[in-house]
Amino acid sequence: MNRLTQEERRRVFLAQQKAREVMLARLAAAPAPRTVGAHSDRAGLRRLLKTAMIVTLLGGGLLAYQALEFHLPASLVEALFPRL
Repeated sequence: MNRLTQEERRRVFLAQQKAREVMLARLAAAPAPRTVGAHSDRAGLRRLLKTAMIVTLLGGGLLAYQALEFHLPASLVEALFPRL
């Protein structure tokens, strides 16, 4: 069977513990990533672009409404028959 002796288990445990400590030390020494700032800047730019697009579409619609004449039909018959 693949059984380890108590001394071998102890050595494996100590090696794992040392690897954990090294990994945690690297994480503690590494600078924090700046993804939060970049994401919030990108989200703010996207929100600004959406707002600008909505304002542009509303302004274009208002200009088209003033430039073109829209005659709503008074009845359904007037809407279906051509004007003479």
